[in-house]
Amino acid sequence: MKKTYLVLPLSLLLLGGCSGTEPEDIAKVAYDWEKAYFDSDYNQQQKLVYEKGSYEVDKTAKQKDSGLKYGDIKYEIYPTNESDQYYVLTTFRNPNGENTVENELLIREKEEEWKIDVDKSMKIDREEIKDKYELETCIHCKD
Repeated sequence: MKKTYLVLPLSLLLLGGCSGTEPEDIAKVAYDWEKAYFDSDYNQQQKLVYEKGSYEVDKTAKQKDSGLKYGDIKYEIYPTNESDQYYVLTTFRNPNGENTVENELLIREKEEEWKIDVDKSMKIDREEIKDKYELETCIHCKD
């Protein structure tokens, strides 16, 4: 009888703790966004935006291949207090120039897909995120 009392809570804890989302899934969405942005790929951008029509900058731009690769980007992933949102801080060398790019992204779940909330991403303070939330993982970090 005692075993049942122990097994049930542990099973519920394990099931409840598995959201099915891996940090690499979130980093992949961040990469897809950065790549679409630097490639001026309007169609890909539209697949990734949380709110339709929230990012129209490259609508008439000529698409190009920036050469940006997944491994070129450092991804700092911070889960929020909401189970369907992550902050991702990206850092990488501009594939079209010599400067370092630092972007802040809010990635939100919508209809079982991860999307970029462009409007809220533009209002993120990088240092505030680092102070307020705990880093879940850092992909491609060199310590």
